[in-house]
Amino acid sequence: MKNFPLLGVLPLLALCAFVHAEDADKTEADKKALEPMKSYVGQWKGGSKGSANPADGWVEESDWSWEFKGGHAALVFSAPKGKYFSAGKLEAGEKPGAFHFDGTLPDGKTHQDFTGEVAKSELVLDSASPADGRPARLSIELVAKGKRMVMYYQKKVGERYAPIAEVGFTRQGSGFGKETNEHECVITGGLGTIAVQYKGQTYYVCCGGCKTSFNENPEKELAAYKKRKEEEAKAAPKKE
Repeated sequence: MKNFPLLGVLPLLALCAFVHAEDADKTEADKKALEPMKSYVGQWKGGSKGSANPADGWVEESDWSWEFKGGHAALVFSAPKGKYFSAGKLEAGEKPGAFHFDGTLPDGKTHQDFTGEVAKSELVLDSASPADGRPARLSIELVAKGKRMVMYYQKKVGERYAPIAEVGFTRQGSGFGKETNEHECVITGGLGTIAVQYKGQTYYVCCGGCKTSFNENPEKELAAYKKRKEEEAKAAPKKE
């Protein structure tokens, strides 16, 4: 009779293990879906260009990183001096190839939602009902081998879209843009610029979000990394 309470505990433990595994699967699925945008991670500095009146231009900085919460993965950024957004979160949509962007306006309280997909090398996101003066379309493109990011803001005029502003950023940080001695982030497969240690071994991650995830459970992250590399090796074309 003393062991009777265990009969109730065992199913609960099994349920917890199942939920944990399911969350891990969702996180990996999110990372895979967001892989085309993983090179957004990093610090960027730039400003508007192409304005008819130079006095209307501005300078802003943004810092992109990974966020892992509630069994999901997302790309987030902060831009304290951003003209259109002071922060934002990019997530995988419900349908394959779809994405959702939640932008925080400069007031720090108001949000604007966008949905879209990747068209060629450009992420194109549309807002269903933007407020007056707000962009109806946001497009993000990496150029110069990922060393520059361009964000295009457009308004809707009838059935067409017209430019509002274009902001060009240059990637910051001495670890970026080098052709040699590059490291892979063990969490996302991006460019690893931050060293982390585990059992005497040095690994690399791409941002603070990945560093936190690694430090919280290095065994899980290294196992996922090993599995990913094995899958990449199997998918790679065999040399004759």
